Amino acid sequence: MLHRGAIAIALLASFVTNKSYANNLDVNFSGFASLTFSYSDDSDIGFASSYANKNEAGSSVTRDSILGGQANVSLAKNWDSVIQVVLQDRTFKSFDNYLELAFVRYRPSRHWALRVGRLNSDLYLLSEYPYVGYAYTWVRPPHSYYSFANIASNFDGIDLEYSKYINEGFLRLKLAYGTSTAKLKAYNNDFFIDFDNLATFSANYMLDEWTMRFSLSHSNLGDYKSSNLHAFIDALDAVPQSIWPQAQRISAKFNTQGNTLEYAAFGLTYDNDNWLVQSELGVSESDWIVAPSVLSAYVSAGYRVNNAIFYTGFSAAKNRDDVVKITDPIIPPGIPDQTSAPIQQLAAITESAVKITNVHQHVINIGVKWQLSERIALKAQLDRFDIKPEGAGLWSLADPNDATKSNKVHIISLNASMVF
Repeated sequence: MLHRGAIAIALLASFVTNKSYANNLDVNFSGFASLTFSYSDDSDIGFASSYANKNEAGSSVTRDSILGGQANVSLAKNWDSVIQVVLQDRTFKSFDNYLELAFVRYRPSRHWALRVGRLNSDLYLLSEYPYVGYAYTWVRPPHSYYSFANIASNFDGIDLEYSKYINEGFLRLKLAYGTSTAKLKAYNNDFFIDFDNLATFSANYMLDEWTMRFSLSHSNLGDYKSSNLHAFIDALDAVPQSIWPQAQRISAKFNTQGNTLEYAAFGLTYDNDNWLVQSELGVSESDWIVAPSVLSAYVSAGYRVNNAIFYTGFSAAKNRDDVVKITDPIIPPGIPDQTSAPIQQLAAITESAVKITNVHQHVINIGVKWQLSERIALKAQLDRFDIKPEGAGLWSLADPNDATKSNKVHIISLNASMVF
């Protein structure tokens, strides 16, 4: 109930304020949009920029297109509120899945700020504007790094920020606590997962052309909603240990109970004259096989020429643990086929499920961003994805056999991004 109460407070406070401060009430509206045409050259492998969005193969104008609006409300002295709604091609369509921000902020002094409601997670360099394509160089944030990050881009709770100028630079520290629910679809079925007791710490320091960010996060994996996953875990638990000793160990890896997710990240940006270089490194630790421990990173470099910036980059993501190997059930002699066949079929399904969740890919891209005006930017980008065997965890496979082999996918994207 914490998250619903926090959002309700933020929404109400955006429109209701003490009469004594009525003259201070001020509302400003702004918006942003990205219209993107993209084409991928593998019709059997679906691409999405985020776990929360639809996977599509071939041509598409929806998978990377975004429309967002924001209201900034000055409520009273030292009080303000922000509401942001972002429309994109989510797999699970609900207002809650489009509401990115809805918080009330109190600033008792210029150094301190307290927020409550739906907040940005502040774990990444792009945490404050992950959907504002106009604000960054690429057509989309680096896929290997941000595809999973986007499902945790916000949370419902509270954060406390301290900021101060130190040694000619600007330091910002933030502590946060709350909950988050990822609302997805898997194989056309609802798949929800709660992240409980989410605690984060972040430190951001800006000095001249440098920006550095360090963040830590810890959360408990809570309840989940998935009829398919429930049935799968129940089937594993029902297998006799004498026949398949590994079944219950695999069940525990797919179950969220007792599992945690920890994350650490470091980001660095250099932006001076003609050069723009940006890089992030993230390390996750998890025993939940659906979101395994992953090392992800990217580096991107751009060079400005008049109103254009030409850029290239490399990104990668890889499981930190070895792929779980599924052992065959031991079927004793005399066991009837109606008993042994379902167990053997379950073992085959389990092996396929384990392979699909693993992540191992490298990406190279080149592109150009042209600043058409103060509010409009045009972009063109080519990505080459090298997906390793048993490493397509960030993709949707029409043929499960593709999970066992190497795949190369190229995506061409044309984009217009704007703010208004």
